[in-house]
Formats: sequence, C-alpha cells, structure tokens
Amino acid sequence: MKKVNNYWVDENNNRWDVNIYTETQAKKNSASLINCSDCSDCSRCFRCSDCSDCFDCSRCFRCSDCSDCSDCSRCFRCSDCSDCFDCFRCFRCSDCSDCSDCSRCSDYKHNPQRLTSGLIGSRKSTTTIYWTNENDTQVICGCLKTDIGGFEKRIKEVYPSGQYHDEYMQFIKAARYCMKTLN
Repeated sequence: MKKVNNYWVDENNNRWDVNIYTETQAKKNSASLINCSDCSDCSRCFRCSDCSDCFDCSRCFRCSDCSDCSDCSRCFRCSDCSDCFDCFRCFRCSDCSDCSDCSRCSDYKHNPQRLTSGLIGSRKSTTTIYWTNENDTQVICGCLKTDIGGFEKRIKEVYPSGQYHDEYMQFIKAARYCMKTLN
C-alpha cells in the first residue's frame, strides 16, 4: 500500500481517499477485493465484500459477491452480479448478468411497453411505468420501484390532495388507458 495523490493505492491500483480511510483500513479493504483493479473508495467502508474481477468501479455501497463488473458507480445493495458493464447508480440489483449502461436497474423484462411522464411532482422529474399487461407493471419514480397499484397508494399517502396529487393521478390515469389500448 502506498500513498499517491491523496489516495492509498494497492498493487492493483485500487484506491481509497486518505481523507476518509486510514492506511490500515485501506489494507483491509484491499484484502477483500479479489482480482479487482482500478476501483476507487469501494469495500469495507461502504460495506462491499467478496467482489472479484471488477474493474474501475467507484463508491459502490453494500455490494456483495459481484464479479466482472466494469465502470460501476455509486451502486447500492447489489448482490450476485456477474459480467456487468458500464453500470451507473444501480439500486438493489440481484443476480444481474451482462448489464450494460444500467441506470437504476429496472430489474424488468426485456423491452416492455413504457410510458414516461413529463416533469411532475415535487421533484419536477420524470416517472416511468413499464408493463407487459395490466396485471404486470413496474413504476420507477425517483428511488421508488413498485407496481402501479403500489404507486397509486403511495401517491395518495404522500400527496392526499393538491397539485402534485393531481399531476401523478393524471399520469396514472393516462398509463392505465395506454395499458388497455396498446396491448
């Protein structure tokens, strides 16, 4: 372990910020990475463990048993991943394989129907609803991932009335119409 440009760097060029990690912590983190290289600020502090053959990942959090990941960044609670590539901000992924350019993995079927809102709600951001039929749906709204019924319930809890309630309910109504007519 050596100190280079304010990072503790191991023999595989994995690195830990010296402002966050002690040399002892960096060594312990390094020992938990198996054949990983060019990763930054991953491992024990962010509770990743038993990862192997990953490359150029950064600031992942509580990942475990990942392998062959490349360019992952800020992933959260991923497990048993393999052959991932160019992932970004994945969230609670599991048993992934051959992910590519993954942004908050939807964990959903390949190429479902989808509808994305305009900028709505208090976040002024988009919400996307995926479906294969009316009974098989998935909604991604910020960090919330649920089915359309769970999404509607959550909106009624968070926004019982008002502008945001109306925006989301109008989007849900439009999505249900699309599900009926586009299948």
